[in-house]
Amino acid sequence: MSRKDRLWVAGLRALVASIIATLAVRQAALATLDIPTEFPPLAEAGPTVFFTAVGVFGATGVFAVIRRRSDRPEVLFRWIAVGVLLLSAWPDLWLLSDGAVGAFPGATPSAVGVLMLMHVVAGAVIVWFLTVRPARNAIRQIT
Repeated sequence: MSRKDRLWVAGLRALVASIIATLAVRQAALATLDIPTEFPPLAEAGPTVFFTAVGVFGATGVFAVIRRRSDRPEVLFRWIAVGVLLLSAWPDLWLLSDGAVGAFPGATPSAVGVLMLMHVVAGAVIVWFLTVRPARNAIRQIT
């Protein structure tokens, strides 16, 4: 399998694993926390699946570009992932502002905290499958 093919296989694995992980966080939060049912991002599973998929495809594309242009793509990608994760908190925090009340009813600190946790979980899974797991598989093939 070519290097390019391995990247897209890793991306697909990241897609499946991150969707499962974020849906598990969502389900656990809905079962244990007082999340308002009218809060759109968590009301149904659809937004979780869609936005997780967008993140995985975006991350896989960014990693593909970085791999071609960097001597240490895994390190650079991890730093970019941390930066994107920090930036992803901004819209979540905005949901708690007065300007978002009409568009996102039910935005409570616990609901927004769950969204932020889902970003962390998805980011960790994506970074694992794109940078750590392929390297571990390559080491196993050498030995």
